[in-house]
Amino acid sequence: MQRSEARRLGALLSPIRLAEYELRCASDPVAALRLHCWNTEISEAFYGPLQYLELAMRSVMTRELVAHFRRDDWWNHPGTQLTYGARRRIDEAEQQIQRTGLPVDAHFVTEELPFGFYVSLLGRGDGYDQRLWRPALYRAFPGHRGRRRDLHQKVDYLRVFRNKIAHHGAIHHRHLVADHDAIVECLRLIDPGLAAMVDQHSRVREVLARRP
Repeated sequence: MQRSEARRLGALLSPIRLAEYELRCASDPVAALRLHCWNTEISEAFYGPLQYLELAMRSVMTRELVAHFRRDDWWNHPGTQLTYGARRRIDEAEQQIQRTGLPVDAHFVTEELPFGFYVSLLGRGDGYDQRLWRPALYRAFPGHRGRRRDLHQKVDYLRVFRNKIAHHGAIHHRHLVADHDAIVECLRLIDPGLAAMVDQHSRVREVLARRP
């Protein structure tokens, strides 16, 4: 590819973002565009493992909260005392469901709530340790033997990483092997078999080997 064509394509994509890539490629627009394409490919490879982590966390955390509060819409139990931010996300999920014409069913709300909502339930909250973690949520992560705050730190790190990918951000400069290991580690805390399956079928290592 000619440098002029690489600059033209870069301008169509995002001059500001491509400028960041050029800084890492000695101002070579062809190398910068190639690195940008690889960044897209590695981001796509991470989508699968991150998706499984999000689905698994949603599933096991919901299971334990429903069992503890004995209702599918566990968030409406007075004992939860969720933070304002968590309540707002529930309201937004219900409004989104209403806009689609579906009934505001607890199962639909569960599916609509974002990954960040579930991560936040492992945070400090306002008494979350006593109301959510100790009576219920610790059972969702049978492989975890440390403190709640340590688990929250791990999954919140991956939440930020996931959002970086979702917003088409640059991740090529990160320690991506460590990022992948962190996803598998968190999955292993939920279920070793699930972690092994995701690790076996992940494309991350394959794509990393093709880094330009």
